[in-house]
Amino acid sequence: MNKKEAIQLLNNEGWTKADAQRALELINLQADSDVDEIIIRRAISKFAGSELVKRQRLQAAQKAMVTKRNKEIKNYIFQLEKLQNKKATNTNDNSFQAELEKQIKKLTNDNEELIKANKILQKDNKDLKNIVDAIKLRLTIETKHLLQFNNINEIKKDLVKLLKSTLG
Repeated sequence: MNKKEAIQLLNNEGWTKADAQRALELINLQADSDVDEIIIRRAISKFAGSELVKRQRLQAAQKAMVTKRNKEIKNYIFQLEKLQNKKATNTNDNSFQAELEKQIKKLTNDNEELIKANKILQKDNKDLKNIVDAIKLRLTIETKHLLQFNNINEIKKDLVKLLKSTLG
């Protein structure tokens, strides 16, 4: 199977062309003329796992950014309140107080948006973990089923069927 055929195979199973090319970089399709569908599916299963880890790392970085931003917002609010109290005792400048209140409202809204984004990312991460766990369970069950066969052709047919159902 050549690279074009392999990309077409993955494209037929719902992969984008770019994703298929990135996944197939692990296999040298020109040098290896004996590449079959099982080898291709094994290579793309590694790609899916690395993409999941990459997404989880991005979510962790996003969560750290939200925490950092929350601390900054609290610090700004503290400083603004301090300045507001100082200004209120020195003068009764309403425009300054209005500006401070506007800044406090803006920072509070930013904080609420970041909290919402963090909750969404946490939910997505939990959903991804559940999907990975379901795939692991199904692979274990199907592998046990495969081990019951005596004929190698039956094993190959069932293995291809299993890989199509889990990866495609």
